[in-house]
Parts: sequence; structure tokens; C-alpha cells
Amino acid sequence: MPLTAAPTDDHVRTRNVATLRTYFRLLSALDIDAWIELWAPDCEVLAPYTPGEVPALIDGRDRLYDFYAGEAAKYTRLRYPGTEIWPLHDPSRAVVRWFPHAELIGGGMYLNENVGLFEFDGAGLIRRFVEYFSPLPLTPTTTVVVVGQV
Repeated sequence: MPLTAAPTDDHVRTRNVATLRTYFRLLSALDIDAWIELWAPDCEVLAPYTPGEVPALIDGRDRLYDFYAGEAAKYTRLRYPGTEIWPLHDPSRAVVRWFPHAELIGGGMYLNENVGLFEFDGAGLIRRFVEYFSPLPLTPTTTVVVVGQV
């Protein structure tokens, strides 16, 4: 049986970038079933936007599924223009900046600037995610200029 060479840092980093690109594509499509498969079974998310605005730790795929399925039920459309992924020297970590732009089922839209730290397990699945965001509510007369975006 031939031996498989251990992946290099660049291989792991490339795989993790692909995971994150898929993450945002599936989340924008609101395909929660496929999206949840990108997470390790014992994953955790530090989410600062739970009810009551109290940061909460969400752990495990089941709880993540319930949380994000509930979030998806609020949107008719969800996009992530201008997503930036920065792999770090440690290939098991990456920083991401993105701008969720959503149309709400109840009417109205919003645009946030988010920054998150992702950590991956040895298989390239998402093990941990810490998210920070600055909400920028939009109204029909609001113009939002995002620095560095065209």
C-alpha cells in the first residue's frame, strides 16, 4: 500500500481557503444542509448577535444548524460581496472580512461589515469561529460607502 505524503502548509492553507469560499457560497444560497457539512462535529461559534445582544457560544453541528436555519428564515436574499480571506502563517487559521447584504422577508435591507477568525481541524473542516461585526442599517434613502469597495 503506497504511503501518502503529509500535506504541506500550502496544501492545508489552500484547502482551508476553498472551504471558506464554499462556506460563503452555500450560506448565500441558504443551503444550510450542505453548509453544515463544512463544520467539524464538535465545532463552536462565538456569536455576538444572539437574542438580547449577549455573546453566546454555540457548540456542535445540531445547535449551529438550528441557529443558522432560524437566521436564514429571516431572509429572501443574502449575499456576500467583497469577501476577503487572509490565510495566516499557521495554516489552521484564517481571518475573513465580508459585507453581508440581505433583503429581509418582512421588508427592508441591511449591510454589515464583518470580521471573523476561523480555525480548522486536520481535515480542513471548520472547528471554531469568532465573529465581530458592525451593523450598518439601510433605508431606501441611505447611501453606504465601504472603504476599499467599488
